[in-house]
Parts: sequence; structure tokens; C-alpha cells
Amino acid sequence: MSERRVEVLRYEEGKSWVQEDEIASEEPLKLTVVHGETSRSIYIMRTPGDDDFLVLGFLFTQGAIRGIDDIELMQLHDNSVKVKVRSPFQLRDTMVNSSCGVCSSSSIPFVQFRQDETLKVRSSVLMDLPRKMRSFQRAFLETGGMHASCVFDVNGNPLFIAEDVGRHNAVDKVIGKLLKAGKDAHDLILQVSGRVGYEIIQKAAMIGFPVVSAISAPTSSAVELSHIAGISLVGFVREGRLNVYSHPERIVFDLN
Repeated sequence: MSERRVEVLRYEEGKSWVQEDEIASEEPLKLTVVHGETSRSIYIMRTPGDDDFLVLGFLFTQGAIRGIDDIELMQLHDNSVKVKVRSPFQLRDTMVNSSCGVCSSSSIPFVQFRQDETLKVRSSVLMDLPRKMRSFQRAFLETGGMHASCVFDVNGNPLFIAEDVGRHNAVDKVIGKLLKAGKDAHDLILQVSGRVGYEIIQKAAMIGFPVVSAISAPTSSAVELSHIAGISLVGFVREGRLNVYSHPERIVFDLN
């Protein structure tokens, strides 16, 4: 359940009253990964729903698996997932909170640089992606407290969307959907709500997105990694404008 109803005391224009309100749900998910005699567990704070895709994307972007074929068995229960993998793995022992995807990680997973340098995306397509993504954000419309990630093709057609209280969780969920569908990200666009930090670019680079677009600003480390990874990072995509922070050669501007 992605949202909950709670009782709130509301104040507006000199009046106060009690009413019910929808808020975003956030609960711990226990993830246990097993290989042979080795078993490791962590807790991920997330919005319930699409837990299988979240786990798949999380393990992939953490470098614990190389693809869906590395998973021998996945068992889902209420607020817990057990995954049996075919190869030895590394997994941090910690609580992963919903605001940080790489916090407390002892090492950053190897980033794959396999982006298509010939890909072109029109600026008009990019500027329309936030509007299209919002039309699919059911939980955000009800709570106002959810991040979203959406995968589009270069013509702006939506392929996958995910919502979560954590922006990096939403990215892991859509990456999990891509992996489950067997689709390559080399010619696709990752659109995210909010800002873009290092962990979002790291995850995008791991699966091979050539373009990452965000409604808000990127951080300095996100821009630096985008330059290194060959990703076209676009920010402040709103109200008919955008900023290109790295690899602008992919963006075709519709000039007056």
C-alpha cells in the first residue's frame, strides 16, 4: 500500500479543523541474500509495492548481481524478500534509508560505460517528459510526498514508471522492470522527479542510460560522474526550459 490515511489538524485562513489526509507510506523491507552457506540481511526503507523490482534493481546497481540470470530464487513475503543467487556476492550490513542509495557503502560498484554516442534527443521531447510523468504519478497526486522515475524512448513514449518515497528507490524499481523485461537501456531516457545526486547517476550508468533528465538541479558529483560515464545530464526541465550539464552533443535544440 503506497499511501495511508491519517488524522491531521489543518489550519488555513484563520480557521482550524480536523480532517483525514493521505500520506506516503514508508516501511522497512528486510532483504536477505543467500549463496551457499553465506547469508546477509539488510533493511531498506521504502514505499511498499514493486518490491521484486526494487530488489532486482538494487542488487544490480550495487554490483551484487550482473543480471536477472544471476538470481536462482526470489521469495516475497510481507515486508521481506529472500533472494538466492548463483554467484558469490558482497552486500553491506546496514539500514538503507529512503533518501540515500550509496550512504555507508564501503565501495562504489563498478560503473559501466556503454552509452550510445550517436543517440540524439530533441529538446522539445525532453521538456514534455515531466508533464507525461506526472500524468502517471497516482500516489504523488494523492499524497504529494512521492518521488517518481520514468523510462521513455527517444520519442517521448513512456515505457516504465515507479514511485517511492526515496528517489533512488524509484530508480531501482524502474531498473528492475527493465531487467525483468530484458530491455537494454542504451537508447532510452531516465526521467526523475526532484534533484539528481551521485547515486542516481551511478545507477543510471550501471545499466547504460545515455540520457538522464531531472525536474530539479544536479549535484556537483552527479555532474562530474556524468562527464566520466558519458551520460547527457539535463536538469531544471520545467516551464519551457532546461540546462544541459554534460555531453550536450546528444541534445538537438528546437531553435526559433
